[in-house]
Amino acid sequence: MSLALPLLPSRRLAAAIALAGAGFLVSLQFALVLNLGLVLLVAADAVALYRRPLPRIRRSAPGRLALGGEGEVQVEADAGGTPPPSPQRGDSRTVVWTDDPGPGLHRVGPDRLEMVIPAGSPMETSYRIEGRERGHTFLGDVHLRVLGPLGLLWRRHREPDRVSVSVQPGLKELHRHRTLALHHRRELGSHRLRELGEGREFARLREYVRGDDPRRIDWKATARHGDIIVREYEAERSQSLVLALDAGRLMGERFGDRERLDHALAAALVLADAASVHGDSVGVLLFADTIQAFLPPGRHPLSRIADVLASVKSRRVEPDYPGAFRYLGRQLRRRSLVVFFSDVVDARASRALLAHLSASARHHLPLLVALRNVELEAAAAAPVSREEDVYHRAAAQELLQEREVALAAVRRQGVLVADVRPGVAVPETMARYVEVKRRGLL
Repeated sequence: MSLALPLLPSRRLAAAIALAGAGFLVSLQFALVLNLGLVLLVAADAVALYRRPLPRIRRSAPGRLALGGEGEVQVEADAGGTPPPSPQRGDSRTVVWTDDPGPGLHRVGPDRLEMVIPAGSPMETSYRIEGRERGHTFLGDVHLRVLGPLGLLWRRHREPDRVSVSVQPGLKELHRHRTLALHHRRELGSHRLRELGEGREFARLREYVRGDDPRRIDWKATARHGDIIVREYEAERSQSLVLALDAGRLMGERFGDRERLDHALAAALVLADAASVHGDSVGVLLFADTIQAFLPPGRHPLSRIADVLASVKSRRVEPDYPGAFRYLGRQLRRRSLVVFFSDVVDARASRALLAHLSASARHHLPLLVALRNVELEAAAAAPVSREEDVYHRAAAQELLQEREVALAAVRRQGVLVADVRPGVAVPETMARYVEVKRRGLL
């Protein structure tokens, strides 16, 4: 519902008032005539403003916007009402307008746009917005200032209108990954790229390398060649992948202009896309001290997975790892690759996470993507110039050593670990997924 707000004077009216005031220098009667005439003109302008319908402005925004990326908002405006049969120059409307970018959005360029809308012909323009914070947000209400036909008054109006926008980490990385994949496919031409792993269809024999499953050793071929030979099979398709993301205190830490969680979400989105291409079922678990969202493994459209990932909110709480693993245990009946995005402080502080990761290795294949604290690493390597710097550096180095000990312990329990810096989380996570598929570990 439209709500009329007060009228505002224009610059032309301010100049006219000054001119009418100068009339007192001539005579009182002359000044009174000038001011009375000005009052009548202002009244006529106000009546015309309220008699004429307000211009209409319609916006069309991109449904998804990359975190840190820009998108174009298309704007269509018309003068409002029924256009006259033969529009004249005076029928055009001068409008200054803006809108309210919602949380996480920033308008690129001027805050306000001014345009002259001709009667009878809609006008199109555009402006750009930038996604600065992750999440589901919106373009808010439209604020108009419409100039009267005499140019003396502005009519101010606010039109309630919301246009939904989702700011999603990983869209840039997803585009880059798909571009690289297309490039590789073109280089391969029409040759079929086989996925090697522990499927049912025999692919080839090759020499044993460290890490291969001893059950795949072909003893007859080994005896013939004198070297250990293993069998390789084409990887099974339609495997199950679960993306589990910790949204607790550690993942909410900011490095630069991004949360650690933003890097994890970008890696998760690219991994979900790659898994879908490979025919795998993909599920999502988001949690902090409670379960925020769960999408069971399935052949979901990537847009649905992206919407779930964009909905997560980091919280300054300790995550409930036991509750998250219990929830997964009730939901997952099939052996799955569980990619767990979090971080480790030390064996004591991360005892619950490490214990449940190790226990889950009996039923699933857990992969811990541990996103490092780059500021802690910088402190451990910082030059020393003062006495307190020595203690800061020593404390940082000790924390990093304890973290290494904790990760080594969980590796010994059969948990795959990707210890990565946040900025390279996407390629490192993809490399581990490809390794799992190639070696048939699932």
